[in-house]
Amino acid sequence: MMKKWSLIILSLLVVIALSACSGNGGNSSKSQGGTKDKGKITFAFWGAQSEADAIKQAIDNFESNYPDIQVESQWIQKDYLTKLQTMIAGGTTPDVMLISGGDLPGFANAFQELKLDESLFSSPSLVDSMSVDGKTYAAPFIIKPKVMAINVDLFEKNNIPLPSKTEPMTVEQFNDIAKKLTSGEGATKIFGSEPLWLGNWIYAFGGQFYSDDLSKSALDSPEVIAAAEYIVSSKQAGIVPNDSEKQGQSMMNWYLGGRIGMFTDFGPWYLPQMADVQKFKWDIVPFPGNGGSKEVNGLALSKDSKNAEAAETFINHLTQNEEVQKIIGGNKNAYGVPVISSATSAFETVSPDKNLKAFVLAAEKQHTQEAQKGTNEINNEMKAIDDTTPIGIGNKDVKEVFPQVAEKINKILQQN
Repeated sequence: MMKKWSLIILSLLVVIALSACSGNGGNSSKSQGGTKDKGKITFAFWGAQSEADAIKQAIDNFESNYPDIQVESQWIQKDYLTKLQTMIAGGTTPDVMLISGGDLPGFANAFQELKLDESLFSSPSLVDSMSVDGKTYAAPFIIKPKVMAINVDLFEKNNIPLPSKTEPMTVEQFNDIAKKLTSGEGATKIFGSEPLWLGNWIYAFGGQFYSDDLSKSALDSPEVIAAAEYIVSSKQAGIVPNDSEKQGQSMMNWYLGGRIGMFTDFGPWYLPQMADVQKFKWDIVPFPGNGGSKEVNGLALSKDSKNAEAAETFINHLTQNEEVQKIIGGNKNAYGVPVISSATSAFETVSPDKNLKAFVLAAEKQHTQEAQKGTNEINNEMKAIDDTTPIGIGNKDVKEVFPQVAEKINKILQQN
């Protein structure tokens, strides 16, 4: 009997010891992942200095939460897509890559499919923008919508009421204000706006680049033609700089110098630069006619990653962690609207005296970038617009050129 009790006591001691070891082991590291969440991963991204600083802060946050995973940053400051293609072709693909929704289709074959819960993000459209043929290849990371910056001093000087902070002005209202803001001549001329970009104004006129199912070009639609004709007329009316006037000039520098009344192509990446502006009063308002398009950038996982588990942990943390999203979109280096709703308020407080709500509304309402697999081929065909019409340096009627370009794009779409 004594022998039997000894065995029972010994067994209990072994169980207790094992339990203690297990408990201690689980708390010995701050890592929140499993046993495979360790080692080194590489992360490639582009961006200006302020963007890179924000991303590096996010990486620091990740490594403090997952000390068993080391992240090697690969900040590519120039020719990002070309260098990414070279790395993929050469077998040196980074484990994680920053990619925009517009460029995603051309790179999807190099990425692993991800299973994401749409409800984690502020809008289901964000996951859709990271998908190709119904499969998701990147996790939404940041939203970069377009709004319009205005020179408040010029508005007040010309006795023009300030635009609504929440409701976009009509194209007619924009045109009328641009004329009133334009004055002077030569090297000191003040323009109502910087040259208008077709990629924004198509949406202001209610158009889009492709049909809803992305199977056909919509460049020959009445809405797109109307947008193109307005861009031409704005140049002819002199309310925006013409090609010779803008040659070699930075339109943002002109805006900062007081020569542009409304800067229509204003993205959140300008916010760090605008923080130091003291020469004039400025603010931001919605893009006219609900124009502009929102760029959604995501994080993609290489299908050749040697440490996919750790890489996926990294992706999930940067895209779903509230603290990280506030770092990306809620400090002085903010360069976009966070993709999770709980972090949006932090973005709005980056410049509390400015109408950053305009960016948040644009992130909700603006058209997502339209993307195709044959992006490079399509872009080559799109060059004809600048080369042959007054939108660029040509003189052919947009009504003639746009249907021709649409037809060539449709042939590319049929091949893909």
